[in-house]
Amino acid sequence: MQSLSGSILWVVYGIVAHTYLVVTANVMTIVGFGTVTIALVRHRVVSWQRVLVVLTAVIAIAVVAGAVSRDVLGPIAVVVGGTGIVPQAIRAARTTHLVGVSVATFAMVVVMSVSWGVYGLMIGDFFVAMPNVVIVPSALFIMLRALQSHNRYGKTTDATAVPAR
Repeated sequence: MQSLSGSILWVVYGIVAHTYLVVTANVMTIVGFGTVTIALVRHRVVSWQRVLVVLTAVIAIAVVAGAVSRDVLGPIAVVVGGTGIVPQAIRAARTTHLVGVSVATFAMVVVMSVSWGVYGLMIGDFFVAMPNVVIVPSALFIMLRALQSHNRYGKTTDATAVPAR
């Protein structure tokens, strides 16, 4: 739910800062992560109650911080939105078997994050640029570790037994 929370914070930040590209991009991200969250609830990985509590708290924090100033909301959005990739990078560092990790996906994350970083600098909004200081090297690291794993183990795994029918 961290990515969903981060995107909510970025939508409110984009509204407060009048940066509507940030709003549009993160609304689309909310749709994607919202779909994943619904699937997690359906599979009982997380409860509806927890989702509602977290999202209510995030929306309240975003609205209150945004009402104070974009300089209050910005750092919150940077920390929550920019650190969601860190657990994945730690996991990639701890294992050499990253067969299911898509190199192409993380290559796209690198390109996308570099683009957001450049965009943030171009519009003079360091809050938009800042998360990419963490995201770009983390995504690049995961991509390279996945590439090493694919070269070592192959891109897919083979089933060792015939599945039950």
